[in-house]
Amino acid sequence: MTAGDGGAYGADDDIVDYILGITFEIWEQKGVDLIHQYYGRDCVIWGMDGITRGAQAVVDATRATLTGFPDRRLLGENVVWSGSRDTGYYTSHRLLSVATNTGSTAYGPATGRPIRMTNIADCVIEEGVITREWLLRDNMVLATQLGADPLAAARGMAERRNGEHKAWLLGEADRVARVSTPDRGTASPRRDPNGFAWNVLGSVWRGDRALFDSAYAPYAYLHRSPLLEISGRDAIYEYYRSLRAVLGGLRFSVDHVASQPFAENGVDIAVRWTVAGEHAADFHGVAASGKPLFVLGATHWRCVDDRIASEVTVFDELALLSQTQAG
Repeated sequence: MTAGDGGAYGADDDIVDYILGITFEIWEQKGVDLIHQYYGRDCVIWGMDGITRGAQAVVDATRATLTGFPDRRLLGENVVWSGSRDTGYYTSHRLLSVATNTGSTAYGPATGRPIRMTNIADCVIEEGVITREWLLRDNMVLATQLGADPLAAARGMAERRNGEHKAWLLGEADRVARVSTPDRGTASPRRDPNGFAWNVLGSVWRGDRALFDSAYAPYAYLHRSPLLEISGRDAIYEYYRSLRAVLGGLRFSVDHVASQPFAENGVDIAVRWTVAGEHAADFHGVAASGKPLFVLGATHWRCVDDRIASEVTVFDELALLSQTQAG
């Protein structure tokens, strides 16, 4: 396959094969123009560093990324999905981004440094075409590996935020503030993954230690990024406790849940979630400001015997910091 050929995947292909295959074609095989085949003309991609509308804009953004990281590879780790050929699919694709910075980026001139990032892309796919996507990546991990000053990088992100993106952040924060948390009682991840997700995220963001301990195995580990691995239920709870302190008066929403069986007694669950609050504590050296904060996140849980054995959570810490710098 070359960049000028048609892509090998279509609406009738296995959905996991489709997601892994088109990612390989576009990035490893440099078939960037295949985006016009795989993304809708009027597609929308939401991210904490901007909103992208239309397949051509996706092509342009991909080429811009390759200018800074021409050897970038996206290595698929898992695809958790829901839906069907007839009704459309929702996929949550976790991947490892590996690259070398040999061109200029938003963080400065080329550094020659290697980078590794965990990304999650949640996609709606209809008739073999991606029509909506939520793109999760932690730009703090990227900026740190490139040697950029976090606060300067956050200010730059805040300055690049356009009116549409600002309005989306405010609208999402308002939506989350009005969400009522359902009472799901005791929810098994295998029998009721949606209820399980509400319960777990409720324990995470409200600090319900008893519920948290019932959901996580003692040996659970959290992968926040290739730079941050947290081992053990107690350490995971403390990580989220420190994050809650930053997000005063927070509200949260579970926005999508997909699940697939794993082995004989397990399940993989993918959750897209949002949190809104106020800057209430020191964050990367920035004192509490009371400014509104919004987080778009995605989490993949692998549950074994009805408890979380491993978690991968991605959200943009740099975007969070940038909101403390917004005017």
